[in-house]
Amino acid sequence: MMSMYSETGDYGNARVSGEILLNISYSYKTGALNVLVKECHNLATGDEKRQRTDTYVKTYLLPDMSRQSKRKTSIKANTVNPVFNESLRYVISHSQLETRTLQVSVWHHDRFGHNSFLGEVELSFDSWEFDSQVEDWYSLLPKADSNIDSSMHYKGELTVVLKYIPAEKNLTLPLDQVQGKKSFLKSKKASSFTLPKGGMVELLVKGAKNLTAVKSSGTSDPFVKGYLLPDTNKSTKHKTVVERRTVNPQWNHTFTYCGLQPGDLNNVCLELTVWDKEALASNVFLGGVRLGGGSGTSYGNEVDWMDSYGEEQRLWQRMIENPEVPHECTLMLRSSMRKCST
Repeated sequence: MMSMYSETGDYGNARVSGEILLNISYSYKTGALNVLVKECHNLATGDEKRQRTDTYVKTYLLPDMSRQSKRKTSIKANTVNPVFNESLRYVISHSQLETRTLQVSVWHHDRFGHNSFLGEVELSFDSWEFDSQVEDWYSLLPKADSNIDSSMHYKGELTVVLKYIPAEKNLTLPLDQVQGKKSFLKSKKASSFTLPKGGMVELLVKGAKNLTAVKSSGTSDPFVKGYLLPDTNKSTKHKTVVERRTVNPQWNHTFTYCGLQPGDLNNVCLELTVWDKEALASNVFLGGVRLGGGSGTSYGNEVDWMDSYGEEQRLWQRMIENPEVPHECTLMLRSSMRKCST
């Protein structure tokens, strides 16, 4: 999985000075934010040794720092007072824009090494006057490390409802409600038409918000895929339908996993991943969560995927401690499904 912060740069070798002139407007008719980068004044020198500054401007709509959120101007060669007059455009709804912050950073382009950071400004849209066009000079500020850490991994949020139905309750279901539900049988291949011999985990995938926009239209075609680890074969695979042209999908789709004894709940993990559906290419990973005990082990074996933490872990524990009760939770999506170090 590639790094969410897609551009390598040097934050420490150049001092920060100067200001940037921006003209910002929003069109309700087209649903687009337009950032007109006009010019910069009195920038720091990007390459002290060569006494050269080759400037460009980069923007993100935080908290999304994926490549889909990145916009860049052209490079203006050898000047600390570059004039751009270039428009950077984002297709985004007004309601969603109110939750975002525009990050504008200025960089020196080095063809032979790392690009050098020359300063930035962040503009929050939570109280922005969208009915008017705003043009102003903004002083460039140093990079705050905390800003990188807090926003670079944001992939949106997933809302689910989780419930465990014990065996004695599960077996009272009519046969036509039991057949066709997925079964989880440790160390055995599961059958889609096996009468469950244990309890059932029921997961309602309600929806997501603020997903990464993959399409050029500023939307995605998202769906959710789920496995009950350690089993990754078709017996535990579930998928929602694909919601077209949205970054705030509502699925309201139920995944069910049968044949789970209470002891199994401490050894299995429900992995949910969100994907953008691509017709002629590989699907694009948008984020994921793992619901489980977070113990690092499964049936006595150390495993990387038993790494649930925080609200992922607490939701699973609430399900175990309070069976038959639906537990709703909104979870932050991980930017990678590698083992979590938290």
